[in-house]
Amino acid sequence: MLLGFGVVTIGLIRLQVAFHDQYLSLSKDNHVRLEVIRAPRGSIYDRNGVLLADSAPSFSIEFRPFPAESISIKRTTQGSAWIAEVAQLTGTDTLKVREAVAKANRTGQAEMLRHNAPFAVRAAIEEMRGELPGLEVHIEPLRRYAHGTVAAHLLGYAAQISEKELELRAADGYGSGDLIGQSGVESGYEDVLRGQDGAEFVVVNAMGKRVTTLSEGPPQLPVAGHDLVLTIDLKVQNAMEEAMAGVDRGAAVAIDPRDGSVLGLVSRPAFDPNEFSLGLSPQRWKELSEGGANPLINRAIQGTYPPGSTFKIVSMLSALRNHVASPTTRLAPCTGRYTYGGRSFGCWKHTGHGSLDFISALEHSCDVYFYQIGPKLGLTPLGDAARDFGFGGRTGIDLPQEKKGLIPSQAWYDERWGAGKWRKGVMLNLIIGQGELLTTPLQLALMAAETGMSGKALRPHVVREIKGVPEFAPERPQHERIAGDPADWQAVREALERVVATGTGTAARVPGVRVAGKTGTAQNPHGNDHALFVCFAPVVDPQIALAFVIENSGHGGSVAAPKAGSVLARVLLADSVYAALHPVARPRPVAAAIQVPDSMEVFGGD
Repeated sequence: MLLGFGVVTIGLIRLQVAFHDQYLSLSKDNHVRLEVIRAPRGSIYDRNGVLLADSAPSFSIEFRPFPAESISIKRTTQGSAWIAEVAQLTGTDTLKVREAVAKANRTGQAEMLRHNAPFAVRAAIEEMRGELPGLEVHIEPLRRYAHGTVAAHLLGYAAQISEKELELRAADGYGSGDLIGQSGVESGYEDVLRGQDGAEFVVVNAMGKRVTTLSEGPPQLPVAGHDLVLTIDLKVQNAMEEAMAGVDRGAAVAIDPRDGSVLGLVSRPAFDPNEFSLGLSPQRWKELSEGGANPLINRAIQGTYPPGSTFKIVSMLSALRNHVASPTTRLAPCTGRYTYGGRSFGCWKHTGHGSLDFISALEHSCDVYFYQIGPKLGLTPLGDAARDFGFGGRTGIDLPQEKKGLIPSQAWYDERWGAGKWRKGVMLNLIIGQGELLTTPLQLALMAAETGMSGKALRPHVVREIKGVPEFAPERPQHERIAGDPADWQAVREALERVVATGTGTAARVPGVRVAGKTGTAQNPHGNDHALFVCFAPVVDPQIALAFVIENSGHGGSVAAPKAGSVLARVLLADSVYAALHPVARPRPVAAAIQVPDSMEVFGGD
């Protein structure tokens, strides 16, 4: 008996004296727990105060690990029966539950099992919590996009931070389960939209169930992120969305020529950013990220296309300012083809345009006229003019992952083909917007806007105001103007107005509004031609500039121009006038591509 009491006494001394501090700490950890209160992201509005994105409360199911001494409880959470029951209750894959529990026990941090759980799931979890230790229903902000797919590529989306991102940004205060912007404004302005999480101490019982909030000291309340006011106008955006309805692949951009603010941006195919807030299945993620249509790509800033005849705006300005030709210059008449270096280069109008001056050549988009301009102008002056418009580099728009496109230089050709070994006939392709040229729809819209303002340099931007940050202002362009005499700009603008009035872009006409634009049809080595159209309106004091690129659809004059015209009418006409002109909104038929005889080599068209 003495021996037995001695053993018990020694054990009590070890527990209460030798290991007192260790077990006291564990006991406190089991009794009081620090919980993070997630901060909502800032809301996003259009320029008129219409809500585009905000945060709403949602309920999530998470597993929280136990203190080190709770060995018996830990063992229950490792069993297959526990895993299977939790997976069934939460509607989650058993493998995901097993991985989450293992990670939580390894790191000591709570792991999310299901976002935005419906009431039935929450009720089942609450009812079974006594038999399923470690499960908790947690309130967190859910990102919500009020208009679904509208402006999805411009807004982007926010999703739960990945393990790879967490490794890179853990020092910035990110934790498992946090939302982080992945594209668009959500990503570009992540540091502004993200709020500051709060925290509070809560009292829990031995099973980890919350009992009450610790009364010693107030909780640290979360601070919401800053709200953003964008430059886009939902009226313009909706008009563009309607015009692009039925388009499989393509993009459209609207810019205010007065200050470079983006009024609307559409990319097709579209996606619903709300899907990422609710959580994607592996199969759905694969469809979005690996599908041939690539709906997550913002084609407005990431898609690169030959500009086709829309590039003749650059070609004409470059020729005028380098005195290669004047607005009244007449060259050899167009007979439908042009021979240079033993090769035949065709005009889009097989019967030819006859004798034209420079303004008429742009009005009717005569390829043969521009073929004659190309060799006289040369590669360097053409490239300089293109770069002045922002081609071949990033425009500086405040959206991530913008592509540069390509404006080839003499050094580029020398590197590719060898010094002096490339043919000078490349100018006949480049001058009409074909060859190696690559541009983005945003760059095309910027070109139209700057042309409408007679060379005033613009920097496109999508954020107008950050609430609570009065010193914020959009960045200014690096230079004030694009070189060119007023007479040169006037000639280009006159030609573009005639394009819509009587030339290749008549489908973009709007009653009572003077519209200037340029059609384009870009050859595509991977399929049918791309249809393009750029424009600005009204001609005097422009308020909007547009660029449309419709992939694999045919000719710009018959496919892209009508879409631009519908947007201009919806935006510039009074509602009553528009309703009278468009009593029933019906999609315009897509014209079939013109068949080109095999015997004729055609490099451009409208």
